[in-house]
Amino acid sequence: MRDMLHCRRGSAAFATVLALIPLIGMMALGGEAGSWYATQQRAQGAADAAAYSGALRVACGSAAQPGVTCNNSQPYDYRGKQAAAQNTFCNSGDTGYPGSRCVTTSGVTQNVQIASLTSWNGTAGTYVQATVSQQQPAYLAQVLGMSTVNIAATAVARVDSLSKPPCVLAITGSVTFQGAATVTSPTCGISSNSPASNAIGFIGNAGISVNAPSYTVGGCSQTGGTQCTGVQTYQQPIPNPLSALDTAISSLKTSDFPDGVCPVPSTNTPLPSYGSPKKCYYDLSSSVSGAFTSFNNGTYTLSGIYFFADGALAIKGNASITTPSPATATLVLLPPKFMSPSDKGATLTVSGTPTIQLNAPSTVSSTQVPAPLASSTVLKLMADLLIYDPEAWSKNGINVTGNANSYFNGTVYVPNTPVTYGGNSAQIAPNPGCYQVIAYAVSFQGSTTLDNSKCKSDTAATPNVQTVRLVQ
Repeated sequence: MRDMLHCRRGSAAFATVLALIPLIGMMALGGEAGSWYATQQRAQGAADAAAYSGALRVACGSAAQPGVTCNNSQPYDYRGKQAAAQNTFCNSGDTGYPGSRCVTTSGVTQNVQIASLTSWNGTAGTYVQATVSQQQPAYLAQVLGMSTVNIAATAVARVDSLSKPPCVLAITGSVTFQGAATVTSPTCGISSNSPASNAIGFIGNAGISVNAPSYTVGGCSQTGGTQCTGVQTYQQPIPNPLSALDTAISSLKTSDFPDGVCPVPSTNTPLPSYGSPKKCYYDLSSSVSGAFTSFNNGTYTLSGIYFFADGALAIKGNASITTPSPATATLVLLPPKFMSPSDKGATLTVSGTPTIQLNAPSTVSSTQVPAPLASSTVLKLMADLLIYDPEAWSKNGINVTGNANSYFNGTVYVPNTPVTYGGNSAQIAPNPGCYQVIAYAVSFQGSTTLDNSKCKSDTAATPNVQTVRLVQ
């Protein structure tokens, strides 16, 4: 017995076992803390998704986002909570959101809060904040006096608009500057929705100058100079603010013009517009006897809304086309098949060195247009509309230009074909004005001044995009 008491065999193993007890406990506590960390990461992901989804709903419902359609059937906080539920976090007992992955676990409670903020960290703006939390039992951590642990995460998303929205938007193609084009545009940007590497392209000498914030979905290319330095590339597309106008005008039928084809007056100055006095349209078909087909040389004054069908409306020679103040005018070229299945549609052509000085109306009344266009929604889209040309004969493009004294004070909208834009005379054009180009693609040649100040003050449709980004 004495020998057994003095035997030291196995003492090291015994001491090791005693030492392992607290070590194992610490490792177990570490494992539990690791599970808390994993839960916190999932909570942060849910909060990010909730804030972002709620902010998207806010952006979608904004009147500053023309040309955008989305599902506004639920408020922003619902969308935020739905996104959180799809990431396994729900308010207690609430698992009814579409796509929800929440499950009820004994002893575990969750909380999701979505709030709209008008400032964050001292900066005013439009924000959506999401706070996600989960309270769960503590197990091994109870030895430290903890019965429950609360794990929380917060995210904040901001809704932004472009600080200087574009007054030039290439809906599909590129914006190109050729030769010695100089575009002065300090109040508004230039944008292209093309994903191409030359979505904004500078072709020609290094003297090309663009004084405007520019944005593009694709890239920027240049053959000289440093013009691409000021272009923000690989941005999100900017919606077409006038897309609903395409739908409205394409619905027009000859029966919407009670007086049929406008008679051509013996003298083309002034040219009668729709409703003054006849509710009619002009037939540009060369096969029609007495059809009005061109402004050729001579002086012409315009006042009102004009509709043209089936052919090319030509402005050529040394013609002078004006809207003397306070007169305003809008030229609407009607789409194909308006008159008959063989109707190829109307388009505008400009040749020679005409003087074109046109001012668009800041407002349009229901008496100035056919009944299908008389809704308040469409009339608002027609504010400051100068030229509407849906030309789809080919993708060869049209020219909107004149001599050095020409200007186009209004929105030139050509959604289906490229436009070569000759610009506005800085010396002659009204200032401030509404100088916008929204087209399939835009090519600038020569010098021009762009400004959308009057477009905005008239509450006309202007291109813009709202971006949503996480700021916390």
